[in-house]
Amino acid sequence: MQATAVTVRVPATSANLGAGFDCLGLALDLFASITVTFGQRELPPTEDVGEKMVLTAVRHFYQRLDRPMPPGVRVRYNVSIPLGRGLGASAVARVAGVMAANEFERSPLDLDGCMAIAADLEGHGDNACPAAFGGMRVCVTRDGRYLHAPCAYPKDVAMAILIPDHPMPTKEARKALPDGYSRADAVHNLGRSALFVAAMAANQVHLLDEATNDAIHQRQRAPLFPPMFDVFDAAKGAGAHAAWLSGAGSSIAAICPEALGRQVATAMFDRAYAAGYSGRSLVTHIAAQGAQVSKIELVD
Repeated sequence: MQATAVTVRVPATSANLGAGFDCLGLALDLFASITVTFGQRELPPTEDVGEKMVLTAVRHFYQRLDRPMPPGVRVRYNVSIPLGRGLGASAVARVAGVMAANEFERSPLDLDGCMAIAADLEGHGDNACPAAFGGMRVCVTRDGRYLHAPCAYPKDVAMAILIPDHPMPTKEARKALPDGYSRADAVHNLGRSALFVAAMAANQVHLLDEATNDAIHQRQRAPLFPPMFDVFDAAKGAGAHAAWLSGAGSSIAAICPEALGRQVATAMFDRAYAAGYSGRSLVTHIAAQGAQVSKIELVD
């Protein structure tokens, strides 16, 4: 019996966007292609971390539907998005796994249902939601449900991204955060996350620097990547509207005028390199398109 291979194309993401901790995120025009093959022949377990995340997502999909998982599921993980860099690599893997299984099973779930399984595995929806739907999204939870909405954003901006070789695993970055915050810090972030959404919608890009002024996670995580604030300053000095720690880090994202994208990316890289950190920088855009099944084929 032939196996069925489903390839899903999923965008990388940048979450938090400064002050929007665990609730704001946007898709980046950096796409991964992940192929999940469904067969009946038992296969040895994989040791690849990314493949394991995809397979775990497939397993949770079948658990949610109370159906048996096919015994011969394997993954081809062709992903240039590194793990532990704050670009949503785990969300990419989980969204791909769920959507591939959903396609194979003739779509018993809608996109919301697929996203919810991936977000449950992530622990929050700030990466899984834009990975699934594209664009910029606000996503919150209530009573086990994910409530989300698209946000308008300027179409004439670029995203400059610094991707250090230095990893910041999400679990370690979470440990850097305190158990509680003052009311002043909570009010500070509430106002600025709202300002970010409003400024993006109104194309009031001069407000984005203040809108990304975070009080609850970036300063606390800075010791894990000491050049962070210097890189922010370098990006803004080169013409960026704002810069923030992407997700839990270590990548840094800067939103900037299209014409200054390469200049901003280079300035970020140079500042990190001067501090002793290697890596790479690139220029991309906010991706309007989210995850999509791009190919279905029968294989031997």
